[in-house]
This record gives sequence, C-alpha cells and structure tokens, in this order.
Amino acid sequence: MTKKFLIGLSLLLALFAQTASAAPDGEKLYHTHCAVCHNNNGIGGIGLPLNGIKVAHFPRDYLFKTIRLGREGRVMPAFDFLSDAQVDAIVDHILKWRFEHVEDKVFSPEPIEGDVERGLTLYQEHCAECHGVDGKSQGIGTGVTFERERDFEVVPPALNNPGFLASATDHWIRYTVQTGRLGTIMPSQEELKITDQDVNDVVAFVRSFEKQYQDVEEPEAEPPTLVYESPYDFETTVSNIKQALHGTNFRIFPDRFMEMGLAPDDQINRKQLSMRFCNFSQLYTMINTEPRLGVVLPCRVTVVEDDDGSVKIYVMNMRLVSRLFNNEQLSEFVEDMVQSLSNIIDEATL
Repeated sequence: MTKKFLIGLSLLLALFAQTASAAPDGEKLYHTHCAVCHNNNGIGGIGLPLNGIKVAHFPRDYLFKTIRLGREGRVMPAFDFLSDAQVDAIVDHILKWRFEHVEDKVFSPEPIEGDVERGLTLYQEHCAECHGVDGKSQGIGTGVTFERERDFEVVPPALNNPGFLASATDHWIRYTVQTGRLGTIMPSQEELKITDQDVNDVVAFVRSFEKQYQDVEEPEAEPPTLVYESPYDFETTVSNIKQALHGTNFRIFPDRFMEMGLAPDDQINRKQLSMRFCNFSQLYTMINTEPRLGVVLPCRVTVVEDDDGSVKIYVMNMRLVSRLFNNEQLSEFVEDMVQSLSNIIDEATL
C-alpha cells in the first residue's frame, strides 16, 4: 500500500467515525424528552404505555407525527424543535420494544369515503362509551392508572384532537376499528358485528371532527398575576377574604408573611401576607386529572398594603398556568376554581 493510499484511507475512516458519532442517540433523546411521562422502559405513567403490545399497533409514520405534532389540549407536547433525524431516532428506540414478529405497516394517505351522519349513529352506539360523545374521551386525565382512581386502566384516546387527526390516516383508523386493540378493551369489527361499510362510515365521522379546528383563533395574552384593589384597610381585607374562604368550604392554612425566611423576624413587613387554603375534594379532582399540578398548587391569595396605604389583592392567573400543562380537562376544572376565587374576591371587596 502506498503512503498516499493509507493517508486517504485514514481520512475516510475518520470521516465515517465523525458521521457515525453525529447520529442522534434515540435512547438518550427518549430519556431526555419522553421518559418523564412514559417511563424509562415505556410502561407508561402520566403518558400512555409505549412498550410491547401497546406499540405493536402503531405504524412508524403515526409515531413520528405524534412526537412532532403532540396532542393539543392533552399532556403530550409538540416536539417541533427536534430535527427529523432526532425524531426518527426516538421512534427507532420505541420500536425496539415492539414484538419481533411485528412488521411495519404502511397505510395509504388517501381519504375513505363514508356517510358521516350514519357514522355518527354508529359511533354513538359503539364508540362513545369510551371515546366520549364529543370524541374527547370518557377517561379522566391521560396515561395509565397506577395510584390514581380511573374508570379505565389505559385512558382511551381523544379522537377529535387535531394532533391525532393529523397523525392518523383514514386507513389506519379503519384498520384499528377492524382489528380492535390487543391488550385493551377495544373490540374488533367481528366482535361488534358491523359491516365494512359501517367501519367506513365511522371513519368518515371521526374525520369530520377536523372541521371544528378550522379558523380557530389563538387566545389573547394574559398577565400571570391578577390584581384587585380593595376598598378596605389591610386587616379588614384579610378578615373578609378568610370569612369568604370559610363560606366556600376552603380549609385555611397558617398565614405566612412574604418575607418570612428572607429577613429577620423584627424586620419582616407584616403588611404583605400570603394566605394559603385548599378545598381537598376540588384539588384531588384536579391532581387526578393532572398529577404534575402538584408542583404548582394554585391555592394562594396575597394581600399587600402599599406605601400610600392602598391595599391590593394578588391572585395567580390559573387559566394561564393550566395551559402550561397542555391538559384541556384540567383547564375545565380550573374554570370552577377560578369562579370560586372570583366570588371570594367579590365578597371580600364589596
């Protein structure tokens, strides 16, 4: 071998090694972005199970689009900041859990013709009990049960979700209805005793959910904290809020001045008070829907007297906070909490 050949070979090997080392590590990416919800080994948790029998049904394209687009209004975010190569690597890692004898299925992207009105009737008869009359799922929260009380071991997917509809082809939805879902309570076409045309009609109805997402406006920007003026002095305002909290079945915890632990006791501003409270039944419902809420408990009102003697009430904007969790069901429960707090503030400041 000539010296020139050896140099060329070494450069080629170096380039190959550099290219190989630059390839995305799917396992590492999964543990960074996915394991917190789907668990390290894919058994599920806050997120749905992805291993073995669960992932066997999913075509590769569906998994790729699900990671890329997420599920608006559900826990699953859109990973639009990852490259195609990184998403592919994550999909490769997930598919390693799939049974060896399962082969990739490729489904046509072409739409399926069906009778939407007839599909609605069939959907209400055979599907709504689990997937919800409005397609938003009958299950509370997402993922699997573990320690949470649920009606389903694995929460049925929301079929009217824009992320699902963009990820699932008509032909894959039809295949799912035809075969059912192994390892779940979803029956097959044979068990339901419905015809091929019935299946097509159901698929057409599910696809019709897309119409509701046309021309949807983005919500207006909101402040993270809501501020209310009190017409009363500091002590009266605090007393009024506590009385209103008691009347709304909230349990009040010991008061905490905002500077406690940050300044010596004799230098604490005692005109900055944080009142903590909780309705455990209401809170349990929200945590059962969204376990991650435990890191941002919304049960707090802060009363502050400014230097000019005016008194202000500060409340976390829970509507804004709830959106961070990408969980539409949580947002619905939060609306009840927001209304309760609004009534408390109104009563305390009348």
